[in-house]
Amino acid sequence: MEYLDQSLKELFVDLHVSGLWPDEKVISDSILLAPAEEIRAAYAAAKAAASGAPDLRAFYAAWFRPATPAGESYRTDPAHGAAQHLEAVWPHLTRPADDPAERSTRVPLPHPYVIAGGRFQEAYYWDSYFTCLGLLRSGRQALVRDMLDNFAHAIGQFGFIPNGFRSYFLTRSQPPFFASMVADYGDAIGDRAGVLQHYLAPMAREYAYFCAPHRGTGDLTTYWDEGTGPRIEMYGTDLDWTEHASRHLGFFRDLRAACESGWDFSSRWLKDPMDLGTIRTTEIFPVDLNAILLEMERLLAEAYGAAGRDEDAATMEATAERRAAAIRDHCFCPERGYFFDLHRDEGLLSVTSAAGLFPLWAGAASQAQADQAAAWAEAHLLRPGGLVTTDIDSGQQWDSPNGWAPLQWIAVQGLRHYGHHGLADTLRDRWLATCDAVFNATGKFVEKYNVLDPLAPSGGGEYELQDGFGWSNGVYIALAAERAA
Repeated sequence: MEYLDQSLKELFVDLHVSGLWPDEKVISDSILLAPAEEIRAAYAAAKAAASGAPDLRAFYAAWFRPATPAGESYRTDPAHGAAQHLEAVWPHLTRPADDPAERSTRVPLPHPYVIAGGRFQEAYYWDSYFTCLGLLRSGRQALVRDMLDNFAHAIGQFGFIPNGFRSYFLTRSQPPFFASMVADYGDAIGDRAGVLQHYLAPMAREYAYFCAPHRGTGDLTTYWDEGTGPRIEMYGTDLDWTEHASRHLGFFRDLRAACESGWDFSSRWLKDPMDLGTIRTTEIFPVDLNAILLEMERLLAEAYGAAGRDEDAATMEATAERRAAAIRDHCFCPERGYFFDLHRDEGLLSVTSAAGLFPLWAGAASQAQADQAAAWAEAHLLRPGGLVTTDIDSGQQWDSPNGWAPLQWIAVQGLRHYGHHGLADTLRDRWLATCDAVFNATGKFVEKYNVLDPLAPSGGGEYELQDGFGWSNGVYIALAAERAA
């Protein structure tokens, strides 16, 4: 595993700021064909020979190999419908255990795993939970067990599951779905109690990571990143923010913390919804993160109980109740009838987002709150193609007009939890129809969708729309199975 910014030094910066690679992640994920010190010496010689202006493309081609996109060789069979296509594509998104001798930023994993697809050629944390929804329904329980063991290995090695399995992601995590992933796997093999007991230690250690004092006080938690400088995966892009960051201390940490949220980027995190420079993620208690942590606390209590640790189970149950009360009392707006993010100084924020349905998924809402939230979401977020991410079109990818598979799944399950089956069915059917329309037109499942006009491209963000795509595949399979049941 390499830290390329440290091992390549000047060369790393020169590659990123050259503008020769439209997607800078290609540089940060490259495989070195020789030891870093040898490459640095060759670069110094190339600069000297070219009076300081070497041919960077030629130098890169001689000393690096780009990581090969998983599934690159796959071509959709025109005879396949969506379900057949997704079953056929799983092997092309699956990687074997990693070679620890590879010279790259990849954090090697000891067991096979599924990646997202496209530019994302490593395992990602919260993507994997939604991917596994489909894997379990496809009968690939052994692969899900491998992925759980990889995550438990990471917790043992780092104390948490990184955002993604690259060295540059080792300063942050992502929405903590590991405990939910464990429970789903246990249900799928008919041994929920045994599986919860087996993974109890890593579940508890991850919980401690998310409950560190710097993440919040009381019963609500925020996102965080240990890093305070430009992101290594987008180094050249972030260098453009250096002057701004010198005048707005904490800017890079807030940018990075938004990446831990998975919503990178969204108006949720911005004081001015149209200006990324006003990002303030670490000042916000996100309603979705706290709902996920509530579910983790309940599953930990269940795991402690299964292990005969009744006192620990009771303590965790009480902790969960306090968090649920905090979500109900501090994140729900009675006037609007919906759950919102909470700013530590300003109170409830104004952006209506799909995150406001996570308290229904986690069972944190009262029935009256859930009824109001369902009506608010139907009026403000339901679109012809599914649930829009927020009610703001900011140009960021986690805003309108985009819809994302994980948010559809959470919303459908949350609505069902409180008896809103008609709205859940409508949302499910609209999302499946959107995926079908895009698949029929392109032969692909993609990272995100335009839910205002399903055949129009989704947009925003720092990179082009990606094909694949692990969580889109998993949620489609799970929702289609639900409809068929």
